[in-house]
Amino acid sequence: MYQLDGASRRVIILEAAVYVAGCAGEQAVTVESVADQAGLSPQAVAEEFATGADMLAEIPAFLDRRMSEYMVEAARHLPEDNSGGDVLMQLAEAYFAYAQDEPAIYHYLFEQYDALDEEHVCQFAKGEKSGTPGADMALDVVKRFAEEQGAVVAHDGDISPLQIGRITLACWSVIHGMGHLSVVGILRLQHAVIRAANLKQVDRLVVDALQYWFKNKQIPQRRPIMNDARAIVEGVMGSEREKPFVAPENLEQMDPEEAKKVIIEASLRVAGRRGVDRRFFDHVADRLGTSKDFLATIVDNDFALREAAETLTTMEMAQVFEDCLAALPEDTPTVDQLQIVAAAYFNYAMMYPERFSSIIALASGSIVPHNGDGSSHEGMTKNFAIMMDLLRKFVIEMGITPTDQLVYISTLAVWAGANGIAHLCSIGDFKSFNEDLKWALFVQVVTVSFFAIAHSLQILGHENEEYKQV
Repeated sequence: MYQLDGASRRVIILEAAVYVAGCAGEQAVTVESVADQAGLSPQAVAEEFATGADMLAEIPAFLDRRMSEYMVEAARHLPEDNSGGDVLMQLAEAYFAYAQDEPAIYHYLFEQYDALDEEHVCQFAKGEKSGTPGADMALDVVKRFAEEQGAVVAHDGDISPLQIGRITLACWSVIHGMGHLSVVGILRLQHAVIRAANLKQVDRLVVDALQYWFKNKQIPQRRPIMNDARAIVEGVMGSEREKPFVAPENLEQMDPEEAKKVIIEASLRVAGRRGVDRRFFDHVADRLGTSKDFLATIVDNDFALREAAETLTTMEMAQVFEDCLAALPEDTPTVDQLQIVAAAYFNYAMMYPERFSSIIALASGSIVPHNGDGSSHEGMTKNFAIMMDLLRKFVIEMGITPTDQLVYISTLAVWAGANGIAHLCSIGDFKSFNEDLKWALFVQVVTVSFFAIAHSLQILGHENEEYKQV
């Protein structure tokens, strides 16, 4: 990723240590392994770090600097006369590239250590400087964008710092979600050019909405249903959390159907932690302490196991969506139904983080409508089809004729926002935060990201008073 010519030996060593830790685990970080990765002698490494533990102790701070410097460098190459919106687009592409360039260590870069602690993220969400260069720069860019549109940003101005913080957090979540889905999720199966085009369209949609809001000095407020969203979904989903998986000692003596359930459950844990690669079958066998030959007698092959695991989890999530929707009054507006589905998605990630990760990693179904009218089709998993069909219904209610591209990009943007904050809060940078703070962050993100989509539909010339204030 980096042009390391001229970099200090210490930086080169830490870069190598990050790669070793990301690919082989932190236990693999030794003077010898890092020396081999860096192309240095063990003696040269030992002159900077006596042990692997010394390197690991410095990695969290190094990763913070690494990300911030990458973002600052991306912004530095823009012409001076570029608008805040242009800079925001460039930062989004840089963050996306940071995630895309090194998929082998994505989980380590984005899940191992928290980028911000609770105090700093609260400052960030309020629009206050946290002392983290990357986060502070993002706040400055959004504030500049607002001021370029004629808005006064102040506690008693047109737009408050709190609103700037809320918007910046939502932008981060949408971009993070696009990166997450593109590196380890379903979008990874698309061509790189398509992934980049998706990102630009989603980013442009958000930036255009921000420009409109800043010019008119009106920032959308949360829907009343979001005050009750947590209680609604928790009431449906209960309180039982994901339990650690323990492989049974008598797996090979179990009834085949029971053994199959155990194997599928193990495959979910493997997919959630390691993703899905060519050695997926081997990893599942190792997790269960058995052989690939035995697995093949129960689930046939690697493909069949992946398919069974994906079907199980996507149907589970779809059932959660349907149950949460069924708990709403029959006359609940579609806009509120969509946000309850987003809340259910978020809560699923909080309650079952490994299962949530496995859904992302195992995803292989289609997400692109092809009927001409934006409707779902049989090639889609049921959980995604529910989201897309609700979004399509929302489009129709606004008086707009749905098309495949319109519904696809709108659904992708809503999904990216929900996915980004769900990943950050379940196993990413915010995983150690308390539940109340996580939900507060979620509500902020969904309010901004969803209504950026609503605004993009209004651009088509079909403004509707009911949705202008949502």
